[in-house]
Amino acid sequence: MRILLACYFYLPSTAGLWPYVRELKQALERAGHEVDIFTHHPDVLKYYIINNGNYLMKYKVKYQVQEKLNPLYDRYFPGLDPQVKDYEYERISFEVAAACFDLWKYDLIHTQDVISTRAMLHVKPKHIPLIATIHGAFANEQLLQGEIKGKDTIRWHYAYTRDYVGSISSDYIIVPSNWLKKILVDEYKVPSEKIEVVPYGIDFEAFTNRMEKDSLLGPPHNKTIIACTARLSAEKGHKYLLGALAKLKQERDDWVCWLIGDGVLREELELQAKKLNLDQNVLFMGKQNNVPALLKLVDICLLPSIQDNLPFAVMEAQLAGKPIIVTDAGGLPEMVQHRVTGLVAKIGNSESLYQNIKEIMGNKTLQKTLSNNGREFGINQWPIEKMITRLFNIYEKIFYTKNKGTLITHTKSKETNSPLISEQLYELPTPFDFHDYGNLWQRMLPKLPKEYSLLDQNFIEVLKTYKNYSS
Repeated sequence: MRILLACYFYLPSTAGLWPYVRELKQALERAGHEVDIFTHHPDVLKYYIINNGNYLMKYKVKYQVQEKLNPLYDRYFPGLDPQVKDYEYERISFEVAAACFDLWKYDLIHTQDVISTRAMLHVKPKHIPLIATIHGAFANEQLLQGEIKGKDTIRWHYAYTRDYVGSISSDYIIVPSNWLKKILVDEYKVPSEKIEVVPYGIDFEAFTNRMEKDSLLGPPHNKTIIACTARLSAEKGHKYLLGALAKLKQERDDWVCWLIGDGVLREELELQAKKLNLDQNVLFMGKQNNVPALLKLVDICLLPSIQDNLPFAVMEAQLAGKPIIVTDAGGLPEMVQHRVTGLVAKIGNSESLYQNIKEIMGNKTLQKTLSNNGREFGINQWPIEKMITRLFNIYEKIFYTKNKGTLITHTKSKETNSPLISEQLYELPTPFDFHDYGNLWQRMLPKLPKEYSLLDQNFIEVLKTYKNYSS
């Protein structure tokens, strides 16, 4: 089979999304399938297929979209919030670009977010099954990060609609946690039977090999090392962790906290740490290429999230045999049982975090119990083979549903265990010339379905019914 993994957010990246996509691609290829990844380039200037060599310059595509839509927005929605307008240009440019990458040659498309899911629905051949893995509550994250100021704004209504239409655009939805499934069912009214919970998985052998590599950083002498592995953004709750550590320092100074990861809040958090007199105790380590090797040195792991799904940071801490403290946010209680496989603090509560840190630092027996139980749970729960088996079953189920037991394919696939493939060759479209930017729109247009429209009626309805167009 030829499978396309599609993601609006750039890959490779330092976020938790990349390990999932990377592991999935490698597992599918080991099973004999051909796998491509269509996404933004890490420089965010190109749309490309990873390791393929073909790419489209983003500004070239986006300019064409803006040129055609600006007059319509100016006429019918004067004063529209520029950010909302740009959200639309971004979404439309991604799907127009995707159509140029020969989508007809794939047997299945598996998207990784609501934006790419809606895009692929609009431009893929109708017979190709579309599966989506949704990794988080995107609109809620933007609200927490301050990009959306409130639920009475046009940005919120747009973001909610984007998440809703993205969620209902695939043939089937995969989510990593029951928490996220509940959001889709309760808040977006997605039919429960269309959603399956498939937790993430980790390649244990690869993780162990990385963990056994030497770290360039040596542990401080006679200090307990607390580690928080998470990007520095609002939903990860670092400000509450710093508040807890300030309380801890009033009692004891025999510890350091490594903040592993980078993000938009780094400067703000560094200033907070300085004001709390934590300069000598908290180390902002930025992006690290081998977190498992650092975990080998760590005594306690901690994740103070105020919204989270099924973070790899918790999975890695468990496999490394480290006691962990999390909050009761999102899917975290599905990963950690209080006082059995870790400690669970109250969401957004520095005092609760402090009490849990204080308890675990003062009780070596508890540390050992939580470490052993957490590792045993992780070994049983997170093997990559379990995740891949469940995904394969979903793929085959969708093949039967979509094509009545026959998967139509237009390319010679590698040997595969799937019994569902048949060859139905037809006249193939002319490949897109990625090196020629002359008459770009005229060359992109034939790649789009005949019924394609730049405007998505769902988003137009938001603008028509929400009278306050500004932010």
